[in-house]
Amino acid sequence: MIAQVTVSIPRMTDDVDETAEQPQPRPPRGRPSLLAAVAVVVAFVALAVAAWSVWRLQRATRAEQAVHKQDAATIETLQNQLAAGNQQAQAGNQRISALESRLDDLRTTAQGLDRRLGNLVTAYATLSGQQQSGHDTLLLNDAEMLLRTGQQRIELFHDSTGALKAYSQAISVLAQVQNPAYEPVRASAQTERDALAAAAPPSRQAALDSLSALRGKVASLPLVSAESAASSAPPQKPGFWSRVGQAFSGIVKVSHDNTQQQPVDAGFARQMLSLDLAQAQEALLAFDDDTYHAALQRADATLAAQFDTPESGVQDARARIANLLSQHGGPPPKLGGALAQLQALRASQPAAAPAPSASAGRAQ
Repeated sequence: MIAQVTVSIPRMTDDVDETAEQPQPRPPRGRPSLLAAVAVVVAFVALAVAAWSVWRLQRATRAEQAVHKQDAATIETLQNQLAAGNQQAQAGNQRISALESRLDDLRTTAQGLDRRLGNLVTAYATLSGQQQSGHDTLLLNDAEMLLRTGQQRIELFHDSTGALKAYSQAISVLAQVQNPAYEPVRASAQTERDALAAAAPPSRQAALDSLSALRGKVASLPLVSAESAASSAPPQKPGFWSRVGQAFSGIVKVSHDNTQQQPVDAGFARQMLSLDLAQAQEALLAFDDDTYHAALQRADATLAAQFDTPESGVQDARARIANLLSQHGGPPPKLGGALAQLQALRASQPAAAPAPSASAGRAQ
């Protein structure tokens, strides 16, 4: 914007002419020169102000023209950039359209893959169910065989150790079955195993070991001598014929050598003691408490009658027998409940593909 400045310069000549025409009084002397000087100064100041205003105006005009040129250049640059941006936008729209088209294709492909994945998951679930069923069938076959083995070992051989091992393996196998319907079977098997362990405590094995040690020491136990038997025999009141014999003993004296004769045969006494101890072992393995206690009592009676009781070895043997007599073993538990429950559950479950048993003889 260009500022317009109007400078008014007094016209001195016209005023002078106009005043010259009119008669005026004569001014005082010396005032015209002062007014002329002031007018010159004012005119000079007005010219200076006008020149300065013109210079400022020209300078502002040039600055405005420069700014106008710069703005025009900026506008042209912006127009060029806008045109380039429009071209890029058009290219971007075309790429977006292409990407949207490809995205639609990808969505269609993804939907197809999702359907295939769903089919695969269904097939995998079916296969897993079949595999789990086959795995459970194999485990249940093993568990049934182990439970039957433990029951037969108790009934046929009275082998509590083997039965405990078979039941422990059966419980471990049943714990791996993933079907929760067989959890009561495992609980029943655990109950039967606890009853079996209570009927065959570690003291039963200790009793068997003690009987074996006693049988090994039978050959070294000393038998009672003739003098000891005579001294230990209770005195008897002499009868009529004894008194008659004592009366005639001074007239006729009959004697014979009997120094080599023993009260009983040594081999026979030791064999009887060994047989009683062996019978006690068999009765203990067969859970026959009556026969077990009777055999131990016979062995103790044989030790008291046929062996040297004051000797330390005989006393130790009698003390062991007394300790064994004081122990009471429980009756054999009744097994087979867990096996029957397992067979009933398997009969009620849907039939599955049979699987061969791989550990039928692990408890043997």
